[in-house]
Amino acid sequence: MRILYLEDEAIIAMETVETLREMGFEQIDMAYSLPAAERFVADARPDIALLDVNLSHGRTSFDLGSRLLGEGVPVVFATGYASSSLPADPRATVIEKPVTPSALERALSQAAGAAEG
Repeated sequence: MRILYLEDEAIIAMETVETLREMGFEQIDMAYSLPAAERFVADARPDIALLDVNLSHGRTSFDLGSRLLGEGVPVVFATGYASSSLPADPRATVIEKPVTPSALERALSQAAGAAEG
């Protein structure tokens, strides 16, 4: 399974990539910026996406997430804010930071299950 992971904070990204590997993900497209994530998507459609909501320069990953959801890709938005306050696409799964490995695994499973119907 190919996962797109977008996180602009290096330490969080390194820790989460290790967790994703422990969960069995072998193909991890790690993007530290929105343009990098968009390049990964253009090169190869992910099977699932884990997207940090708030990115540098006041950007968010909402548009990318909505586009992926529209293409049938399950999306998990990760945020440091209360999930109820986000304008995220209702088809997405939202997980609050700090993310524990068990919560991440549940969120990814929930998103994948929702996408399957």
